[in-house]
Amino acid sequence: MPFYGTGFTIIEMVVAVGVFAVVITISLAAFLNISNIQKRAEALRVINNNLNFSLETMMREIRAGSNYRVGSGGTSLTIAGVSGGDIIYRLNNGRIEKSVSGSPFITLTAPEVNITKLFFISRGEPAGDSLQPRVTIVITGSAGEKTVIKLNLQTTISQRKIDS
Repeated sequence: MPFYGTGFTIIEMVVAVGVFAVVITISLAAFLNISNIQKRAEALRVINNNLNFSLETMMREIRAGSNYRVGSGGTSLTIAGVSGGDIIYRLNNGRIEKSVSGSPFITLTAPEVNITKLFFISRGEPAGDSLQPRVTIVITGSAGEKTVIKLNLQTTISQRKIDS
């Protein structure tokens, strides 16, 4: 009588390896998807925080300031600040920059954020036009390396001081 061992047959081994390969493939796809989602969320967080910080900084100065002057092409804004000096905001090499009273420009956005559009529109500035002075800011930026997240923001800020 022949002796048959208690091992696996070749068919059982092929089926086991096939099931294992399918499980590993599904797991790897899920892991890569989760990793991609995490990178997108991080890029969104970075650009959102940077643009919010920049907008809040500009909004604070615009509300308190006066005598808004938009530069040629709408890419810079000069404000007469409360302390008497001019405050300038501009787009330079994909970064939002700020200068106070002629000091060197400082960057408001992080290096991993690329600002592709910064546009200012000023309305109601001339005295006696019965419009409250206000500035509209349009910003478009992106962040991320392989997974690029783009964000467009627009806001309008009015001067606190009543226009006479």
